[in-house]
Amino acid sequence: MKPYEENEPFFITEEVAAEMIAAGYEFEPPPIACTVRLRDVLKRMSDAELTLQPGEIADQERERRQSKPFSAG
Repeated sequence: MKPYEENEPFFITEEVAAEMIAAGYEFEPPPIACTVRLRDVLKRMSDAELTLQPGEIADQERERRQSKPFSAG
């Protein structure tokens, strides 16, 4: 195996997993697989829900909403 480099994603294919198991490695997949970007989740939140969210991406979504022109429904 090559040494892990932090700037590259690390994926284990089924073939590699089978080889690792045969070599004695034991591992389990993460309990929750994330399939949606946080940015997309935040876009679907109400303003009240978004207010409770910490972090830079939540800050960016709040700024995006503030700079968005109001539309007459």
